[in-house]
Amino acid sequence: MAGFVRRYSFVPPIEEITAIEGVVIIDLPPPGAVAGSSTGVVAVVGEFTDMSSGVSVNSSGDVATAPRPVEIFSGQDLLDKVGGFDETIGDTGASGGSGFIALRNKKFSRLIAVPVNLASSKGVRLFRELPTCKSVTDPSPAVLLTTGTVLAGREFKSGANRARTCARVRFTADGPYKQGVDGAITAAGSPGATQTFSAATGAFTTAKAGLPVQKGDLLVLGVIGGAGALGANAATYRVTADATVATQLTVEKQDGATFDWTSGIAQPYRIHPAADGDTGTQTQASDVGGYLIPARPLDAAITGATTISPTLVPPAATATSWDPLSGLKLRSMPTSGLPYTATIQAANAVSDATLDALYSLAIDALLADALPAREVNILVTARHSDTIRTLAKAHVLLASGQGVGRSAVISPSLATVAVATVIGDAAPGVGATRAERVWYTWPGCRTFIPEAVGYSLKGADGLAYTTGILDVHMDAWVASLCSVLPPERNPGQATAPVPEAFAPILGLQRAAPTMTINEYIQLKAKGVAALRMDKGAGPLIQSGITSSLTSGQKNINRRRMADYIQDSLAQQYLSFCKLPITNAWKDSIVGETDAFLAGLLSLNNPPAQRIVGYLIDDKSGNTPDTEARGVFVVIAKARSLATADEIVLQSEIGEGVNVTAT
Repeated sequence: MAGFVRRYSFVPPIEEITAIEGVVIIDLPPPGAVAGSSTGVVAVVGEFTDMSSGVSVNSSGDVATAPRPVEIFSGQDLLDKVGGFDETIGDTGASGGSGFIALRNKKFSRLIAVPVNLASSKGVRLFRELPTCKSVTDPSPAVLLTTGTVLAGREFKSGANRARTCARVRFTADGPYKQGVDGAITAAGSPGATQTFSAATGAFTTAKAGLPVQKGDLLVLGVIGGAGALGANAATYRVTADATVATQLTVEKQDGATFDWTSGIAQPYRIHPAADGDTGTQTQASDVGGYLIPARPLDAAITGATTISPTLVPPAATATSWDPLSGLKLRSMPTSGLPYTATIQAANAVSDATLDALYSLAIDALLADALPAREVNILVTARHSDTIRTLAKAHVLLASGQGVGRSAVISPSLATVAVATVIGDAAPGVGATRAERVWYTWPGCRTFIPEAVGYSLKGADGLAYTTGILDVHMDAWVASLCSVLPPERNPGQATAPVPEAFAPILGLQRAAPTMTINEYIQLKAKGVAALRMDKGAGPLIQSGITSSLTSGQKNINRRRMADYIQDSLAQQYLSFCKLPITNAWKDSIVGETDAFLAGLLSLNNPPAQRIVGYLIDDKSGNTPDTEARGVFVVIAKARSLATADEIVLQSEIGEGVNVTAT
């Protein structure tokens, strides 16, 4: 062998090549392919039943607004992450607000939800009773212990005052880590907040895998219906302090109420971890740190240390039966209770400045340069007020200036039913938030929401309905359609996927005016993408236009296709940043641009054509001075496909028409 073989994935300097004799293999990667950016990523900012991703709760039980975008992957995932239908959320028939209603019956290629915080400023705790012992000689659970789930939106009631949870709660079923049949209890003679439980063989200081029984863990005692102390004391209790005596535990009732024992010996007992039956972890009833579950009072503030039962009470436990939520209770924080702000938490709250401020925080959460927020293309808000529409416009202009192109689909309140108001320049008219990145759609429509059947909800005509047929805004429908529609397509088309996407639309909203061609001409002229019920095609957007009146900025598909091309190339160009501007570098960046645009032109596969033609110029925008300063300009021009918005049929029909072929 006369030398060495060396292999490089880059062109090494000449000094490296000549360092030793032999063969140098330069294995350069082929030009990269430009991966098209996502164009149908929709973010819906709204009021959801589960606000876990809209709040944070600190160790003192303080609930703060902290919206975090979450991606939704399926219908079940939607229920798991942001909850289901809640008839008390949203100003139905007017400004809206319910994120669930905004999303129901729609399809998205990608969906991101941002919950608005409706929770009280203080948290609550939930607890359940665990099954008591099988018998005086068998401390094991009388019924198989299972997990218990309290869905977000579960209602609890105290007199005329109601509260609903704002997060899903799951009780574990880890089971007892200590049990015995030698429990001893002695009546104190008067009720107290705590009592002492004893067991000669308890070894409570080492019972938890060598550690003491912890504060907050649960003592299950006795048998329901048993004789004497066996039945009189049968319940689930909370340990109030870490065990320091091997034979004794100090316990309280889960609701913190005073109580006294009935004396007894040889009592069966179990000790469970706190999470099996309490959301307060290692705390007692008086500790504010145990109140970690966000909740929403619906009618008034609930005073401190109030224990509330569910409106629909689960079956009570017996000696031989038990429901996973038997004994379920909600308890308010001892010091502050559950504060109430009517403009935010009241049932079906109307739009208000306080709600607008919460929407502002939730919309701003989409400015984060992190997944999934940074990939959003289309913004929709579930509530519709003048302020929120203005916020949406400002947001998409700011977000587009520092990331992927983003547009907002907006609508006025369902109470807006006059064409003159809609086409006006003052809010709520289209002119108040006019921009190419703002798509104004009206009127609303009717759709069937099965979950709403039986609930009395207001329609756009001001009357109440229990049929489940609700009036909803059109903006989320347009966002849904654009999510599944290629960006070069006009959302006003009547062919697939429009019929499928709009199939659940039953008609125009209640109280909508009767509109003829003249009204639709006015709406198009002013930049309104208007819903029309076509006698042949069904529901469609008459004109797929932005709210801009500037020539060249009127069509939604032009804006979407421009964003698609720009964002796709920009993402690929990032891989070229900070590399030396060599001729090979220039060839690569131009080559990848050409390959991407050629794919859109698709000369060899006409059915896949997405643009008419393109031009790439890497010369006229560059000078030695700009290149020396690290600036390189690629000019890319693409002519997008026009859509057949108007088709002219010129005809002559009659007995005297000359039809001789020429």
